[in-house]
Amino acid sequence: MKTTRSLITICLLFAATVLFAQTENRQLMKVNIPFAFGVEHHSLPAGQYTIFTVTPERSIRIVSADGMDSVIINTLPNYARSPSSKSSLEFHKYGNRYFLAKVWTIGQSVARNPMSSKKAMDLASSRGQLKTTTVIAFSIAR
Repeated sequence: MKTTRSLITICLLFAATVLFAQTENRQLMKVNIPFAFGVEHHSLPAGQYTIFTVTPERSIRIVSADGMDSVIINTLPNYARSPSSKSSLEFHKYGNRYFLAKVWTIGQSVARNPMSSKKAMDLASSRGQLKTTTVIAFSIAR
């Protein structure tokens, strides 16, 4: 019985390792964000970040330059009529809080929209005043 459990556990760990190794991360951009911000249910400090795609393409990974802050979030596609002329992040500001709203990559005609957090929706409904801020990426890996 113990041998069977151990064998099943080893097989599951091996399968998880293989699946993790197959995920492809492609760097989309580097960006310096001058303010703390929220994305989904995560809060991230101001600083330099690298944005990656994560397979499947609907997910993105945001990693701080020091590696201390890292999140993987699911996104929804937001189609445009023409390709983006620059890589940028768009934020919605409610009061003094910023929330990531869109990720645009140069040459692509689809943006990635993170899911709105409950906090962002609560602030949007209570304060009503929405300001949009765009932060331009300063480097893109090819």
